[in-house]
Amino acid sequence: MLVKEAMTRTSIKYFENDYITRVAQGLIENQMKGGLVYNIRDELAGYFSERDLLTGLLEDRKVLSDICQTTLCFLNESDELQNIVVEDQEIYPVLNKNGQVTGFLTKEEYLDACAKASLVKLSRLDAIFNSAHNGILSIDLEGRITSMNPPAEKMAMTKKEKAIGKFLTDVVTPSGLLNVIRTGKGHTEKYQVGKRKYLTHRTPLYDGKKLVGAVGVFQDISEIEFVSDELESVKQLVKEQETILDKTTDGICITDGRGTILKSNQSFRQLFNLDQKANCDAPEEIKDVIHQAEVKGKPHNVMGKSKDNNNSLFITANPIKNSKNQIERIVINVKDMTELDSLRNELEKTKSILANLNPLGKSDSFIAQSSEMKRLLKTIEQVAKVDVTVLLTGESGVGKEEISRLIQQSSPRSKKPFIKVNCGAIPETLMESELFGYEGGAFTGALRKGKAGLFEQANTGTLFLDEIGEIPSHLQVKLLRVLQEMEITRVGSTTPTKIDVRVIAATNRDLLELVSEGNFREDLFYRLNVIPISIPPLRRRAEDIPLLIDTYANMFAAKYGKSLQFSKKAIQVLTNYQWPGNVRELVNIIERIYVTSVSKEVDEQDVLSLFSKPNEQKATDHKAIVVNTVLPLKDAVEELERELIHKASLTEKSYRGIARVLEVNPSTIVRKVKKMKGEA
Repeated sequence: MLVKEAMTRTSIKYFENDYITRVAQGLIENQMKGGLVYNIRDELAGYFSERDLLTGLLEDRKVLSDICQTTLCFLNESDELQNIVVEDQEIYPVLNKNGQVTGFLTKEEYLDACAKASLVKLSRLDAIFNSAHNGILSIDLEGRITSMNPPAEKMAMTKKEKAIGKFLTDVVTPSGLLNVIRTGKGHTEKYQVGKRKYLTHRTPLYDGKKLVGAVGVFQDISEIEFVSDELESVKQLVKEQETILDKTTDGICITDGRGTILKSNQSFRQLFNLDQKANCDAPEEIKDVIHQAEVKGKPHNVMGKSKDNNNSLFITANPIKNSKNQIERIVINVKDMTELDSLRNELEKTKSILANLNPLGKSDSFIAQSSEMKRLLKTIEQVAKVDVTVLLTGESGVGKEEISRLIQQSSPRSKKPFIKVNCGAIPETLMESELFGYEGGAFTGALRKGKAGLFEQANTGTLFLDEIGEIPSHLQVKLLRVLQEMEITRVGSTTPTKIDVRVIAATNRDLLELVSEGNFREDLFYRLNVIPISIPPLRRRAEDIPLLIDTYANMFAAKYGKSLQFSKKAIQVLTNYQWPGNVRELVNIIERIYVTSVSKEVDEQDVLSLFSKPNEQKATDHKAIVVNTVLPLKDAVEELERELIHKASLTEKSYRGIARVLEVNPSTIVRKVKKMKGEA
């Protein structure tokens, strides 16, 4: 029991100049046993008790300063009463954790509390004694029974009322307790009465150093002896099973179907940071898998994340049924996919870095020597300051993403998030959840906590929607509403969330043509086309090509540790080329030169050899297909397909884009690319 549970709490203050008679009347009214005395500076100066008041009244004292006790010993509210040593002081001021006086504890209150605690403790001990499973019996120095609990009554086949006061051997057969009294030493032994076997532990009882009796605790072990042999064989079997479970690298656990773990191996406990105790609740990450397996009555698996360390987990739940086809247990197998996932993420990250590489380093060094690009940059400078939607158009590879970054970096949102989305690279089935996010449990495989969409991730910043013409028709309505209302609704939710995002869209397709064909909503087009910016192709900004060559040459020289010198004729060939793939194709050609060049100087022939038709720069009239030799028709078709797909890939970023240019189904492109990779 703590001091605060027994103390007298009071805010009443008595002062040294208070009259004793009035204080006595106040104590009677408030039913208090004393009080604390303060001086004129409101500082605790002492205390007084009922006895001090009576003495003062008998001796005709006037004020409290004449009778108060000034020797103070403080207690804390959190002190244990059993640890307090009470001396001659009648009243003890009590402090709270902030050192403030909140009341006092009288010696009478202390004794009352100790008495109550002793009664409670005695009651508990008596309850323990009577509810113990084992039989307990005690004797005094004369060998007479002094106590006996119900299990002892049952074993002795008598009642406590009849047994107490009788000699030990008049009630029970074993006389081992008498030996404890003679020797003062305890011991343990087994004995048998009829067909029943017992285990007993006998201990001497002392009052200080004086022997006053003995107590025996005995247990019926007949069934235990019977089970002991069978238990040994079961232990061996369990040990073998546990060894097998703990040696496997997969996390394995067995639940009762309600999510309570009955057994788990070491790998499982490490994955979810659990201790070794059984019958604990399953981690949140696997509860849904257990529920699905129980509902469906068949194996269920899902990809998930560990709550503690965010590891990627592949979780499988297999229900085990009894003869009545009822599920009794569910076996969970968890495979940690973190390392594989990490490698996959590193690959994606590397691809993203390469795809988004800005060789110019800063937007203010954007190459714009041509008059068209200079006018474009002036337009961008004006548009960037106004927080409106921008639609970038132009051929593939002209630098729409670089222009979008330049707008963002020149805008008031420059230090806010810039999120790039390639609408053509996201599968249609995932596009809605990627753009707008989803709530936990919205679909199979969804994270339990849900996921913020790209609009939410770009909140307060800029969202770049590349290849906007590829967005499916069923999402165009939702995108239109987001742009109009500036709020999104996650998949699986009915509650809209306000956002603050500037949208920059880009496409290499004619959106008006798509609108007329019914493949793009007209209202969405006008919502996006607030500020249209058309980016000229590289062939119309030939003045910039030498500067671009120099910039990318420096970048690849540092990357590959190779210094090359371009001849004037080589630069002229590159400048005169039509560049259907625009800047992206130029970058690829320059990198290919650095990878394949064996000399330090790049001349005209080195450049011409990299184009599919070496004389393309000089020819004014040429055919789409040139046949140089005769070969089997099947091989010719395959080679033509390979060249066409390669050529289209220079200007298109996705399989869907390549398929659109070649006017075939995307699945055809995927199948042929896989076949080509297999042949390679």
